[in-house]
Amino acid sequence: MTEFLLLAPAVVYVVVQSRGKDRTFTSALERVGASRGSAATYGWALLLLPLLLLTAWLSIALIPAGVLESPGVSIARFTSVGIAIGVVLRAVSEEVFFRGLLAGVLIRRIGFLWGNLLQAVVFLLPHLPLLLIDARLLPILPVQFLTGWLLGWLRHKTGSFVPGALLHAVVNITAGLITL
Repeated sequence: MTEFLLLAPAVVYVVVQSRGKDRTFTSALERVGASRGSAATYGWALLLLPLLLLTAWLSIALIPAGVLESPGVSIARFTSVGIAIGVVLRAVSEEVFFRGLLAGVLIRRIGFLWGNLLQAVVFLLPHLPLLLIDARLLPILPVQFLTGWLLGWLRHKTGSFVPGALLHAVVNITAGLITL
């Protein structure tokens, strides 16, 4: 599971940020958004859920069925509990890296508008190779960008990547179920 490699930069960041004068492990975790958040943070995630589910469904509906069955297409088919668990772990790992670490640092340094836009573009980059598998997978890419931007907004609004990680996992699981 190479998804766990995405956790390494956040772990290194937390270790480095927790050393030195006036720095604590807890404050370093907060900087990467590693907090439960309040009930309201999950309310914001619930508000985004219908939009993200709709866009995921539309993008899948626009892709010919034969393309979704191609080897290497990353829309997971749930043939086992292990695959479902892997989908959830991938979503959490992506949230830790892209929204927790990357969006957190970029938004603090260059502001919400540019920081969130940049992290959404970086989130899109690893999805671009889907076009090498089949150009008809293009409808997935705007959805990936929009999802990255909205999850970045959620991270900024709530101060935590956790609601976004749960939302991301639910959307990915649902996308996998849609393609059954």
